[in-house]
Amino acid sequence: MRPFDHDFADEILERLGSISREAKPRWGRLTRDQLFAHLTDSLRYSMGRGGPPVNQSTWVSRNIIGPLILHGWLRIPKNITAPGRGEMPNGDLETLHAVLEEYLNLVQADELEPYPDTYFGELGVDDWARLHVVHFEHHLRQFGV
Repeated sequence: MRPFDHDFADEILERLGSISREAKPRWGRLTRDQLFAHLTDSLRYSMGRGGPPVNQSTWVSRNIIGPLILHGWLRIPKNITAPGRGEMPNGDLETLHAVLEEYLNLVQADELEPYPDTYFGELGVDDWARLHVVHFEHHLRQFGV
């Protein structure tokens, strides 16, 4: 699995930037701009900046499904929705870029104190990095880039 580092961030920003405003996802209902907001929110959440953690984890999600997804043996299912999601706001690539840089700088400075994941429970910095790679790739596939 690729590391979640500056090279990966540059690559995904380039791929995300290639999605046209009119692009239709292969599944789901996200627009391009909603995708930017969703990815930005997921990074902020992992940094503890998305409100209090929402625990919907179970023993199965923490001990079976989570490790399978984090190690790339199982893909994130299509058409799942995050808890408490209403209408998704629009975001932009510039904000996503800034939050990506902030996240990576915190990791590099060993200052990231990550929140637990909603479904997979307590994750360390390395597991959050794996989850971000898997999550970003999931949505890049969703838009065919």
